[in-house]
Amino acid sequence: MEAAIPKREIRRNFALTVFNGALFNFAVRLIDPPLVLTWFVSQLTPSNLLVGLVAPWSQACWFLPQVFVSNRIQRMERKMTSYSLTGMIRVGVWLLLAAVIWFVDVPRLLLPGFFILSGIAWATGGLAGLSFFDVVAKTIPTRRRGSLFAWRQFLGGLLGLGAGWVVKTVLDDAAYPFPRGHAVLFLLYGATILLAMGAFIAIREPRGEPVADTLSLREQLGRASRVLKEDDAYRRYLGARLSLGLSEVALPFYGVYAKRVLGAPEGMVGVYVAARVFAQMFFNLPWGWLSDRRGNQVVMRLMSIGGGLAALMGIGLVAVVDAMHLEGGWVPYLALPLFLLNGAVLPGKILSGSNYVLEMASETERSLYVGLSNTLMGIVVLISGVGGLVVDLAGFAGLFALSAGLCIIAYVLAKRLPRTRETAGEPGPDTHV
Repeated sequence: MEAAIPKREIRRNFALTVFNGALFNFAVRLIDPPLVLTWFVSQLTPSNLLVGLVAPWSQACWFLPQVFVSNRIQRMERKMTSYSLTGMIRVGVWLLLAAVIWFVDVPRLLLPGFFILSGIAWATGGLAGLSFFDVVAKTIPTRRRGSLFAWRQFLGGLLGLGAGWVVKTVLDDAAYPFPRGHAVLFLLYGATILLAMGAFIAIREPRGEPVADTLSLREQLGRASRVLKEDDAYRRYLGARLSLGLSEVALPFYGVYAKRVLGAPEGMVGVYVAARVFAQMFFNLPWGWLSDRRGNQVVMRLMSIGGGLAALMGIGLVAVVDAMHLEGGWVPYLALPLFLLNGAVLPGKILSGSNYVLEMASETERSLYVGLSNTLMGIVVLISGVGGLVVDLAGFAGLFALSAGLCIIAYVLAKRLPRTRETAGEPGPDTHV
């Protein structure tokens, strides 16, 4: 049962959380893992395996540690302290990484340094994220969360259009030759997320209902195992979400394909970022309305369809380019529809990955449910880093076909998900919520 919160306080919480999300979304576009970071690593190494690992690495490090600290988070009446501490560590590491990239220009040192420092930064960000979702669940009513995340993404999209321009301007500027242009982007990223965290920390978090028991890691993992065995709806949710996570194996290689095959120049990555952000911004509010009115299981089904269509579009692009031997400065623009469609379905990923599980779990179990699903998601996205090997064995078309097949599996699983609450105009069945 949700605690009664005065409407004025809800509006304040809503505004601060939206502002936090808008700044974070702007910041993420500055270092966009599937595009900017992947592009960065592709210039340090010819290895498709390492290039394909960049985006999964960012997600895996964010997700993986969460179940291991979930019991500690559950024992806290207020989670904001954890959010603040881990968030500050994250900012510090990103600023350190910016300095390393600025002063070190030896690829054999930059490559491991990037993976180590970015891994630490993403991991501390994930620990902050676990506390973030618990605070959101305590301060924003269930039926407002779809709109909350939609407005975060929409306003972040408006700012993100400017981020695409910033990326293009910095990377094209002769004053910032590689890799210093990326160091500037990392510095801007760290400064922006510091402001974003300040807004969220200003929320007045109410006391929650802590779990009294202090559990060992083994005992907490045992509880997680029982949840997987006993909760059928949760297992179906995980199956759909993990299949969608694996389907993103192709995402980093849309940009790599454009660079290596279509001949996209350095600054073109900013155009691709802007295209993704524009589509994301345009579709954010409709996704939020759909989440609030029809439920997040519908969101997950439609997201599966959208991801599959993007992969099929990639297969078509490879076939056309190979058959017609296209050349010219206009050819890199043929990849734009891939980034537009990916941006259009991205808000659905954010909603289905967070809102549905928040509705499933009670307050005392929320950290366990979120932490477990995120840790398993981290394992899956790390596995998806083998996309580079798939390209080596089956080419870009083979990788895109694999992504399309995984989207089909996700759709089938999502179709069997129950509603976790009443949706507008039609009552949903009772569940364990």
